[in-house]
Amino acid sequence: MQQDFETAKNLIGPSRNILLTMHERMDGDDGGALLAFGNYLEKAGKKVTYAIKKGVPPHLSFLPGSENIVDDIAKDDAFDLLIAFGCSSLARCGSENIAALEIATINIDHHPDNSLFGTINLVDPKKSSVAELVYDFFLWAEWPLSQAAATCLLTGIITDTGCFMHANTTASALKAAANLMLKGAPINKIINRTFRHKPPHILKAWGRAMENSYFDRRHKIIYSVMTDEDLVDFKNLPQAAFEGFVETLNTVPEARFAMFLRQDGQVIKGSLRSDAFKNADVAKAAKIFGGGGHKLAAGFSLLGKLQKDQIGNWKII
Repeated sequence: MQQDFETAKNLIGPSRNILLTMHERMDGDDGGALLAFGNYLEKAGKKVTYAIKKGVPPHLSFLPGSENIVDDIAKDDAFDLLIAFGCSSLARCGSENIAALEIATINIDHHPDNSLFGTINLVDPKKSSVAELVYDFFLWAEWPLSQAAATCLLTGIITDTGCFMHANTTASALKAAANLMLKGAPINKIINRTFRHKPPHILKAWGRAMENSYFDRRHKIIYSVMTDEDLVDFKNLPQAAFEGFVETLNTVPEARFAMFLRQDGQVIKGSLRSDAFKNADVAKAAKIFGGGGHKLAAGFSLLGKLQKDQIGNWKII
C-alpha cells in the first residue's frame, strides 16, 4: 500500500483544482473521509469542490466543511484530479457529469467488490472503514491532522463500526480512534449526533418498521419492509431516518442475518447485516440483486415496487 500511497501523493502534488465525490446519499464514513481530505487540501492551497448527490443528511450537518457540499458539477467545470471515496464504480456517484470526466482519479475504498476504476486505487478490505484508510494515508504522508479533519475521520470510524460494536472493530481502528481523540475529535458529540439523534417522528417510523418485521424460522432470517403506503404516514422523513435500523434487527439471537427493504420512489433499497459467529455471507445475497459490500454488511438497489400477495408473501413488481 505504501507504493500506492506514494503514487497518490504524487498525483495530488501538482494538482490545483480537485474534485472530491462519493456515492449518492452521504454517510458518516465516506463523507467524513471526503471532508477530512478536503480540509487538508484547502489548507495546502488547493481549490476543492465537494460534490455529493442528494446532499447532507441532518445528523451529519455538524461535520466541519459539510456546508460546502454541492449536489453536482457543471459539464464545463475543469478539474485536474478526481478523488472518489467509497465508490465500487464511478457510476455510483450518481452524476453523469462526474462519471464522464476523463482525468486522473484516485479511488479510495475498503469494500472488496471495488472495480478498481482509478488511475491509482487505494483499496484495502482489511480496514474497518474508508476513514481509517484515509487516517493511515495522513500518517504516512505526514499531513497534519486538524481538529476538524480528526472529527470527520472519527465520525467515519464510529459510524462504520457501529459505535465499535461490529466485527470490523479491529485493534488498528481503536488505535486510530484514540489518536483522533487526542487531536481533539469530540467522541461524545459524534456519538450523540450519529446514534442518539432521533426525534419522535423518526422513532415512530422505527416503530412501524418493527411492526412490519417478520422472522422466517425455517431460514432463520429476520426482515422488515417499509412500503409507500407505510411511508405516507410519516411526512418529510430524511433519507437517513432508518440508519441503524437493520443493525437493531440483527440483534435477534436466532437470526442468521437481518434484511431491511425500503421503498424509495421507483427504487427498492435493501440493507443486510450479520455477525461473524452466525456464519452468513450477506454480500453474496446482495450480489444476487446487483449490490455488494462486505461479508457482514451489504446492500443493494433495484427498480420495482414492494407488494404483498394474498397469502402474505412479499414480491417485487
